[in-house]
Parts: sequence; C-alpha cells; structure tokens
Amino acid sequence: MRNILITIKKELRSIFRDKKTLRAMFIYPILIPCMVILYGNIGDSVDNEEASSTIGVNYEITTEEKELFKEFNLEVIEYKSEAEMNDAYKDKTISAYLTKKDNIYKIYADESSTDGMNAEGQIAAYLDSYNNLLASKFIASKGIDPETAFHQLSYEFESLERNNYMVTVLLAVSLTYTILSICISSSNMAILTTATEKENGTLETILTFPIKKGELITGKYLSSVVVGFIAALISLILMIGSFKIGSMHYEIFKDISLHITCASLVGCALMCLLASVFISGVAMFLTAFSKSYKEAQSKIGLINLVGTIPMFVSILNVEVSRLYYLIPICNYEQILQELLLSKTSAVNILIVLASTIVYTYIVVQSIIKLYNSEKILFNN
Repeated sequence: MRNILITIKKELRSIFRDKKTLRAMFIYPILIPCMVILYGNIGDSVDNEEASSTIGVNYEITTEEKELFKEFNLEVIEYKSEAEMNDAYKDKTISAYLTKKDNIYKIYADESSTDGMNAEGQIAAYLDSYNNLLASKFIASKGIDPETAFHQLSYEFESLERNNYMVTVLLAVSLTYTILSICISSSNMAILTTATEKENGTLETILTFPIKKGELITGKYLSSVVVGFIAALISLILMIGSFKIGSMHYEIFKDISLHITCASLVGCALMCLLASVFISGVAMFLTAFSKSYKEAQSKIGLINLVGTIPMFVSILNVEVSRLYYLIPICNYEQILQELLLSKTSAVNILIVLASTIVYTYIVVQSIIKLYNSEKILFNN
C-alpha cells in the first residue's frame, strides 16, 4: 500500500508540474463559463432585436397597408415592374419582393438565407393581418359585429417544461465537456505514465526499484483516476456556477430550473468518479500497446469520440431505453443530465453503477495481465 501511495504522489507531482499538460487537461472546464456568457449574450440580443426587412412591391399601397407594414417591421420600396424588383433583389437593395395581380399576392424570397426567411415570414404575417382587416370590413358592411365574429374562442399557452431549447442544448454541451475533461485528463495521465515512460526508457529503471509490478500499475492507474475526477469536479462547479450566474444576468436563463440539492450533487460526484474509474482503465489499456506518445494519442482519440455521442442524443431529443444505460461513457453523461433536471430514477443509477463495476473489473484485470508481460513492458 505504501508503494502505491508513493507512486500516486510521484505521478501527480509530475503532472501538476507540467503547465502545458495542465492547460490541455483543463481547457474544457474553462470553456463552459465562456459558452454560457456567449450563449447568454447571443440569446438576449436575438430576443431583444426587432428584425426589420426591406421589401419591394409593384403596386400602389394604401394608408392601411402602410400602417401594417410598419407594424410588422417592413420597409417598403415601390417599383413599377417585377423586373425592377428582381434587379433590386440581385443588387441586395431588398431582401424579398411582393407582387399583386388580380388580387392574388405572390411572395418572392430566398428561403435558404436568414434574411430571406425573416422577410418571407414578416410578409406572410402582414398578409394574414391585412386579410383579417378586409374580412372585418366586409362583415361590418353586412351588419355583423367583427369582434363577435372573430372571437369565438380564446386560448393561452402553458409550458410543460420550463427550460427552453437553447438552455437544454447548452446543458448537453456543458456535460459533454465535463465528460471530455475526464477523457482528456485521464488519457493524458495514462499516456505520460505508460507510453511516455516506455518511450523514454524510464519504466525499465523504475522496475529495478523494490516495487512490485502490480503496485506500480495500481499507483499509475489510481493517479489517472484522481486527475480525471479533479477535472470533472472543476467542470461541474464551473457549469453549475455559470448557470446560476447566467440566470441572474441573462433573460434567456431566467426560467432555468436545475435541480441542485445535496442528493443531486452527491449523485453527480459519484457519476464523475465512476466515469474517471472506467475511462482511466480504458486509457491505460489502450496505451499499453503503444510504443510512443503519438501512437498513444491516436488510440486515445476513440474515447473522446464516444464522449460526444450523448450530446447529439440530447440535442435531437432521442428517446433512450434502459439498454442505453449499459453503454459506458454515454451512460454517465445521461445520468448527470437527469440528476440536474430531476428526471432520473434509482434503477438507472443502479444499472450504471453495476455495469461500471463489471466493466472496470474486466479492464483492470486485462491491464494487470498485460503488464505482467515483458513484451508489453519493454516494447519487444
């Protein structure tokens, strides 16, 4: 046990002395508050901005229409022909144009561009409003009250989920960065403590010391777990703090409802620990076959790739089954999200816990078997 603790202390001291490695390890946690600030500013600017579009028409507009155009933030330029409007559109003088023939309106807009889509939507809203105005006049001319005719029912919106889509996406990305911080930290630690030492020849020297192979590998493995866990906790703290601060300063976060309790925080810490334990084991297993630092990095890339899958599952709102909780790395992020949104169940947590124990046992036994081989230790 003493040799294991000495190995852990040695490895941690070496990693925390390397500033370049530290920057690479903790880049994802630092990105989380940056994203929250960026999303907050973008979201508030989009909500507060009243988009105005310039369009062309080839007919004489009435006073009533002019008022409606202003209401829907449409600046109108009158042209004599459709050809003139088409030329103005190509010159980017207008974003779209509207023609009228025999009381039939036709909207011309580029739906592949943001300006074109905005203009098209505003024109369609204007035409609906103008149509209702003409209908009201027609009904009134028949001696019917338009208010009574058009207000046969009323409705209102009641949101079932308080978190808006943008915040849901941001939470998914933040949790992905949390898992990726574990992947990067644990992988870098595994590479430095195995592949790099084999490449430099220092592993052979260490094995001449009075320490068993099992104690050496266990110490290296646990040091990787510690680094990954620290990176994950920093990510969680920055993420929760950023969302809390964002809810006080940005309108887009005002309805955020993260479930922050002692139980949820303990659960999140447990998931981060499980993720660190498993990912560190896989990283050490993959780097065991590597003869150089670069080769180890290329093999570790697979772990980072798997870590991004849950983000797309959340963004696309894919319904997951119980089998999903058996998929390592993906299941940790899913449980973290459920804990913070108060949607998880004890069964799902038990599935993740039990599967991690089984997977980790298999991986650790494989690592021990590998490092008992002279071929793996000395790259023969």
